[in-house]
Amino acid sequence: MYPIVRREKLADNIYLMDVKAPRVAQYCQPGQFVIVRIDEAGERIPLTICDYNRKENTITIVFQVVGASTQRMTELQAGDAFLDFVGPLGCESDLVHEEIEDLKQKNILFIAGGVGTAPVYPQVKWLHEQGVDCDVIIGARNKELLILENEMRAVCKNLYVTTDDGSYGFKGTVTAKLQELWDNGVRYDHCVAIGPMIMMKFV
Repeated sequence: MYPIVRREKLADNIYLMDVKAPRVAQYCQPGQFVIVRIDEAGERIPLTICDYNRKENTITIVFQVVGASTQRMTELQAGDAFLDFVGPLGCESDLVHEEIEDLKQKNILFIAGGVGTAPVYPQVKWLHEQGVDCDVIIGARNKELLILENEMRAVCKNLYVTTDDGSYGFKGTVTAKLQELWDNGVRYDHCVAIGPMIMMKFV
């Protein structure tokens, strides 16, 4: 069993959990994911690793309610546990394999839409820990749906926050903010975009 040590509601239908999973916490890298299952009858749910703490042996997951299984997950509280917590799975970020000194010479940008902020965060945090600066654009439909703003601000050089309705930060989409930066002469050598398919297409 994999106990939940923290549960937090980040926004409407978006939740964060810290889960005790020693083996996963010791070996995971930014960009990887886990597959969780609540119990024997539960569906296997793939979730990106949002953060990890090797000292505390915990993995942070963020999920959005999209069906019956994720709805069931919202009922879990600190002290409850997952039956399965399999990982780390998938390929880590390409940035992990680059020379740190080379990364320091690049202008790097991350763009995250909605819950896409969760998989972007560990990559930005990892770069920060290596002494590499990067810029980040995060966006949501409105202020209430923004997640991990303070956490992201603590690990990036410049954070640009956008909302479609203008209720907070830049009024418009993340791609509109990117266009504004481009028009102002800002250039990047490397860009990672995670979010809705249409967003990634236009980035």
